Amino acid sequence: MSRSAILVIVSLLLALPGSAEDGLNRSGAPRYGSHVLAPGFQPAPATFDALSGGEIDVKALRLGDNCLGYAASDPDFLVRLQGEFSRVAFLIASQADTTLVISLPDGAWACDDDTKGMNPALVFFKPQPGAYRIWIGSYAAEAYDESALYVSEAGLEALPTTATGPEPERAPLYGEISLAPGFQPSPFTIQIVGGGRNRSADFLAEAACGFVSEAPDFTVTLGEDFREIMLALYSRADMTLLVNAPDGSWHCGADQFGAYAGVRFSHPLAGHYDVWVGSADEGNYAASVFYATEQRLEEARDFTIDSSCDGMLETALRVGARAIVKPAAGARIKLYAAPETASTVVFQATPGSALKLVGGPVCKADHRWWRAELSDAVYAWLADGDASRRWLEPAG
Repeated sequence: MSRSAILVIVSLLLALPGSAEDGLNRSGAPRYGSHVLAPGFQPAPATFDALSGGEIDVKALRLGDNCLGYAASDPDFLVRLQGEFSRVAFLIASQADTTLVISLPDGAWACDDDTKGMNPALVFFKPQPGAYRIWIGSYAAEAYDESALYVSEAGLEALPTTATGPEPERAPLYGEISLAPGFQPSPFTIQIVGGGRNRSADFLAEAACGFVSEAPDFTVTLGEDFREIMLALYSRADMTLLVNAPDGSWHCGADQFGAYAGVRFSHPLAGHYDVWVGSADEGNYAASVFYATEQRLEEARDFTIDSSCDGMLETALRVGARAIVKPAAGARIKLYAAPETASTVVFQATPGSALKLVGGPVCKADHRWWRAELSDAVYAWLADGDASRRWLEPAG
């Protein structure tokens, strides 16, 4: 048999589904090199370049709750830790959405996605000495993107993020509208799930306005001769409104009106007003109603949040209220670090448990997700059911 035929057979065998070894080849040569690190290594952080992605569907291998993306069969790096470390952090930096998979010295798997912005990261305290085989995955199939592996003895706060701040030149996520004086229907309204990974205070000294996405959520184009316009927001969650006006100035509306946030412009300039619906808290994404009106903002306005998701049963749950895990659920309900089952399991709630809902709903992957407060500054996401069952019900 020819050498090329043997290589083809080996490649086919490695691509077959089944055990982890059938997909990710721990014994393979690291594609971008091997490195030995001892406590106090320099330069710090150690930085190594690579391309993300590959043909292996990591999620299909069932290595763990947060193991996903597409990776190459052979590891991208082998990092050998020598000596006793107090802490070692691994982080992947990329402008694309990447994932991180590590085979530990004892044979266990550790994975992550989106811990620091869209950057995956893993931190090990008193890590085992030995070989750490590292795969850099791409969240999407057939995506191969420039990435960098950072290894550090410092915490994640010392490592880079891909957050770029709000960028008005990007296309709005939820669309745009042009308005002229006397527009109807009034107010104009649209529901937006707000929040993002960019701390606006890191980029906008004049308008610290919570956490927002890079792209605007919506764009309002005003015509000539408006006397006044109010761009405003209603939400039961702690949300903010960030506006970039046609003259380039930034404006923040947050908590001025209770459940309403808004920015009022008198005799506004004609042109584009880019709008971000942000969250006061990092990691929170909550449905909100953005609206534009020529009238004065009044708290008496009556808006409702549409909590429907295609294929899901209707729900009476809402942000700001408490939910009960139904006794009929019959088992512990998993709460995740992000609104997806591939994420890390943070907590498991028993039937009868009460949870305060502070974010959502987010419709994703055949579930409706809510963010729950577990304790002070500890939050997690859980689904409220599936197409045929409800796992949560309003408390009281």
